[in-house]
Amino acid sequence: MENISTPPIITPNPSRVLLELVDVKKIYYPGEKNENMALKGISFAVNEGEFVALTGQSGSGKSSLLNILGLLDSPSSGSLRIHGQDVTSFTSGARADLRLKVVSFVFQFFNLINNLTALENIMIPLRLQGHTYKYAYDIGMKTLTSLDLAHSADVFARDLSGGEQQRVAIGRALCKDSAVILADEPTAHLDSVRSQEVMDLLLKINKEFGRTIILVTHERTQADQAGRCLVIKDGVIAEDIRRIPVVVGV
Repeated sequence: MENISTPPIITPNPSRVLLELVDVKKIYYPGEKNENMALKGISFAVNEGEFVALTGQSGSGKSSLLNILGLLDSPSSGSLRIHGQDVTSFTSGARADLRLKVVSFVFQFFNLINNLTALENIMIPLRLQGHTYKYAYDIGMKTLTSLDLAHSADVFARDLSGGEQQRVAIGRALCKDSAVILADEPTAHLDSVRSQEVMDLLLKINKEFGRTIILVTHERTQADQAGRCLVIKDGVIAEDIRRIPVVVGV
């Protein structure tokens, strides 16, 4: 019988490094006429429990950086360390296994399966992790309840509003006991009210459930709510701003 929590809570150690990039470079089409160095030597560390915003203009390197942090891609040079282990040379299969355990994603296009219900969408990562149907069902329902979405458990994803779909997508990320949530422009297709609701929810998840969050955003008002903001410009870290977060509505 699996132990069920509501949803999994992580107790972060703020002095422990979770992710670390060391002199990471990313070159697309190396040696070709259209060679492009998207990242030009990125180095920074993220400790457990941090809420970090990545911001910068389009083409600055944010997506390349997020793909490396999320184990979707490998750097051309430099290293990525997770809890001190260098994972740079992992095979694609080993990266996929580690990604399933360590990372959860929230995407700007929600990436829900339209012909599945809200609950079924939330259950997917738990089933992929090998948990029983009952465990996935119970955690899924408790996660929806914590997000004030229990009433939508049996509603197909295609019938949810944009804001509700994004909340389900966040719930899908939260239900795993992964160490970090990577949120890629999660409010890009929402109005200002729904956008702030999503930010409030991410802040709550960071504070109450102990999840480390890395948020990619173009919105200065969102970046200002994070405890730390990394400004990326032309493939390098132009600024590393640490602040006490302005928590709105949590």
